[in-house]
Amino acid sequence: MASRALLPYLWYPLFVGGGIAAFGAMLAAGFGTATAAYLPVIAVGLVIVLLEWKFPERLDWRATRFDVAADALFMALVQIALPQLLVLLTLLFFAGWMHTHAPSAGWPHGWPLAAQVIAMVLAVDFVRYWLHRACHRYDVLWRLHEVHHSPDILYVLNVGRFHPLEKMLHFSLDTVPFLLLGVAPEVLASYFLLYSLNGLFQHSNVRLRYGWLNYVVGSAETHRWHHARDPRTANCNFSNTTIFWDLVFRTWHLPGPVGDIGIMDRAYPKDFWSQMMTPFGSRGGRRPTLKARIADALIALRLRLTRLIEAPGIARAVRDPMRLQRALLDRIVRENRDTTFGRRHGFDAIRSYEDFAKHVPVSEFEALRPYIEAEIDHGERALTTAAPARYVRTSGTTGKPKDIPLIASHLKALQRVHRISVAFQHRTCPAAFRGSILVIVSPAFEGKLANRRPYGSASGIVAGNTPPAVLEKFVIPAAVLTIADSRVKYLLILRLALARPDVTYLGSANSTTLLALIKLYRENAAGLIEDLRRGTFFLMDEVPPEVQPAIRSRLAPNAPRAERLAALQAGQGARLADLFPALKLVVTWTCASAGITVDALRRELSPRTRILELGYLSSEFRGTITLGRRAGSGLPTFDTHFFEFVERERWDRGEPEYLTLDRLRKGGDYYIIVTTPSGLYRYFINDLVRVTGFLHATPLLKFLQKGKGVTNITGEKLYETQVLAAVRDVMMQAGIETRFLMMLADEEVRCYRLYVESGAGAKPPAANLAQAVDRKLQELNIEYRAKRESGRLESPVAVWLASGSGDAYKKFCVDQGQREGQFKAVALAYRRSFAFDLEAHRERG
Repeated sequence: MASRALLPYLWYPLFVGGGIAAFGAMLAAGFGTATAAYLPVIAVGLVIVLLEWKFPERLDWRATRFDVAADALFMALVQIALPQLLVLLTLLFFAGWMHTHAPSAGWPHGWPLAAQVIAMVLAVDFVRYWLHRACHRYDVLWRLHEVHHSPDILYVLNVGRFHPLEKMLHFSLDTVPFLLLGVAPEVLASYFLLYSLNGLFQHSNVRLRYGWLNYVVGSAETHRWHHARDPRTANCNFSNTTIFWDLVFRTWHLPGPVGDIGIMDRAYPKDFWSQMMTPFGSRGGRRPTLKARIADALIALRLRLTRLIEAPGIARAVRDPMRLQRALLDRIVRENRDTTFGRRHGFDAIRSYEDFAKHVPVSEFEALRPYIEAEIDHGERALTTAAPARYVRTSGTTGKPKDIPLIASHLKALQRVHRISVAFQHRTCPAAFRGSILVIVSPAFEGKLANRRPYGSASGIVAGNTPPAVLEKFVIPAAVLTIADSRVKYLLILRLALARPDVTYLGSANSTTLLALIKLYRENAAGLIEDLRRGTFFLMDEVPPEVQPAIRSRLAPNAPRAERLAALQAGQGARLADLFPALKLVVTWTCASAGITVDALRRELSPRTRILELGYLSSEFRGTITLGRRAGSGLPTFDTHFFEFVERERWDRGEPEYLTLDRLRKGGDYYIIVTTPSGLYRYFINDLVRVTGFLHATPLLKFLQKGKGVTNITGEKLYETQVLAAVRDVMMQAGIETRFLMMLADEEVRCYRLYVESGAGAKPPAANLAQAVDRKLQELNIEYRAKRESGRLESPVAVWLASGSGDAYKKFCVDQGQREGQFKAVALAYRRSFAFDLEAHRERG
C-alpha cells in the first residue's frame, strides 16, 4: 500500500532520468542527434500510455476514439510531418553549419553540454513565457492558442494539439535565434529531449505527484491548472520546461486538484480540420465573406478616424465646458426667437443664461404638448423655426403617448454623438467589432402623424445611418425589428442569430431583453435547432409578408452548427456564452434598476466577455457618452444639449436652486433639466443623476433612477398617475372602495407588487385584481405593454391589505420625521427603497 502511494512521486524522475541517460548513451555510441533524441521520446511516450491505463489521474479523462483520431492527426501532421521530423533533420544539418561558420560571440560554446542545455532551457522558457502570456491576452494570438486549450480532457496524445501557425511562431522564437547564434546540434537536441519528455508528462492522465519538483519544472500538477476552464483561473503557470519564470513573475499557482478543464465555449469544434479553420473565421469553420472582411476594415477605419477627428476637440472642451454650453444656449434662443414659444417667453430679450432662466419656466411634457400638437395639426412654428424632420414616440404620464419633435440638425448631432460613443467602445474592445454584430433596438419607423412626419424610437432613428457595407456584419435586418408580435420577433432574432456563432458584439438598452432571449431559447430549443438544420423558421407563417424577403437568404441550413447546439441541449443546456462563443462585448444599461438584471446577465456570459454601460439616454435626449473610465459614468453631451441641475434635497423640499455644469460637486445627486435644439426648453425629465468625478473641469454623470412618481424596471417607465388611474377604474367597476394602495417595483424578479386596502364588501381574488390592473396598465402605457408582451416584465402580483394598513403607513412616515400636515402618500415606489413592511399587513383568512 505504501509503495503504491509512493509511485506517483517516482514516475516522472524515473522515466525522465531514464530518457536522459538513454540519450547520453546513444550519443556516446555514435548515434545521430536526431535518433538519440527521438527514440527516448517515443519510448517514454509508450510507457506513459500504459501508465495512463493503469494509474489514471481521472477516469473522466479517458480518451475516446474521436479524441485519439483527432490528436493523432495533430501529432502526425503538426508535430512531426508538418514540420517537425523533416524540418528537424534539415535544421540540425543547418545548425552544424552555423556552429562551424557563425561567430562565437553571443553564446557560451565553451561551457559543458549540461550548462549550455540549462542556459537554453532558461532562455527559451523566458521567451516562450511571454509569448504564452500574450496568447492569453491578445485575441489574434488566443484564436490560435485556443486550439491547444480546446480539449476537455488531458492525456498524453493531446500534447501535440497546436495550430501549425502557432508552432511556426514557437519555432521562430525558440529555435531560430539559437541557430543564428550557432548553438551546437547536441544542445538543440538535448533541449528538444527535455522539452518533449516534460511535455508528455505535463499533459498526461497519469497520477503524478511532484513534491518539491513543482518549484523546478513545469509539472503536470501546475500545468493542469493552466488548462482550467475558467480563464481567470487558467491565467497562471505559463512556463514550459522549467517553472522558474512563473516563480519570478508571480504567476505560479497550485492550490490543489483542478476542476473542469478546457475552454468556456462548449460548442467549439474538436475535430482536426475544423480547428485548422476556426481561428480565421466564424466558429464552426465558416470563413468570413469578402464583404465581411471589407466591413471589418471599414468599421475599424471609420471608428479610428472618428476618434482622431473628435478627440482633440473633446480634450479642449472638457477644460471649459461652459464655453460651449453658453454658445449652444445662445444659438438655440437666437434661432427660435420667432416661434410661438419664443415670442411668448421673450427670447428677444434673452442675452445670458440668467435671462433664460428668468423668462422660461421649468416644465414637463404636458406643458409643451399644446405647442407640439400645433406643429403636428397646423404646421405652426410653435417650438422651433426648423420644422421637425420626425418624432420620437414614447409613453406619457397619461395614456396618450408623447411625440418628441426632432429637427434635422439635432438628429445629425445625435448621430455624431452615437458615432463618438461607438468609437470609444471600439477603443475599449476592438475585438468586439471583428465578428458579427447583434444589436436589438426598437424600430426607427412605426407610423406617420397628421403632418405626414414619421415617428419611431430614438435608438432606431439615431442608429439608422449605418453605412451599407457595414450592414453585412449585422445579424438582424431592420425589417425584423418592426414585427409587432414580440414573441415572433424575438424567436426570429434568435433563429437568425443562432446561424452566426461568430457574434462578437451584442447591444440592447435593457439586459432584460437578452435574458428574455435565452429564456425563449430554452423553451424553444428543439424547434430552433431543427430549423437551423433544415434552413426553415417554424413561425414563418406569422412573419409579416413585407419582412419575409429580408430574411429568406439568411435562413440557410447549417447542420454542423445544429449538431453542436443539440449536443449542448442534451447536456447541461445552453447559456448565452454557448450560443455566442465568440462574444467579446455586451453594451447595455448597467445603472440603477438595470444593475440587478445585469448580475443575472453576467452569469449567462463567459468571464472573457466585457459588459459596457450604454450611457444615459432617453427618448428626449442623449445625456452622456461612455468613455470606459468609470463603470456607468459618462461625459455629458454638453455641445449638443444645455444642462441644468437641482440638488435632490432642494427639489424635494420645493426650494430649487438651478445649477449649471460648472457648479456641480462630486458625489452630489441631482435632478436634471435639459434644453434641446428640437424645442424642449428647460425640460424636467424627472431623472436623478450622480456626479461620480470630473474629467478636467467637466463632471462625469451616472444615472441613478427616475424621480418620485415614476418607476422603471425594464424600460416601461410606469407613472404614478397611470397606476392610480388603472386601480381606480378596476375598483370602480368592481364596486369596491379604495382606502389605500401602493405599487412596488420589484427589480429582482422584474414584476410589480400591488397592495390595496379596500372598504367593506366582497372582494375578488387577488389574482383577478392583478390581471385586471395589468390589462388596464397595458392600455395606458404602450411601453409597459411591449415589455409585458415580450416577457421582459413578469405579470404583476396583487395583495389585499388588512383594514387600517394605510393609517399604519402614515404613522410610520410621521414617526420617521414627515410633517403630518404636509403628509402626501405616494402610490408608486421601488421595493428595495420602501422601508415599510406591507407584507406584515397582508389580509389574513
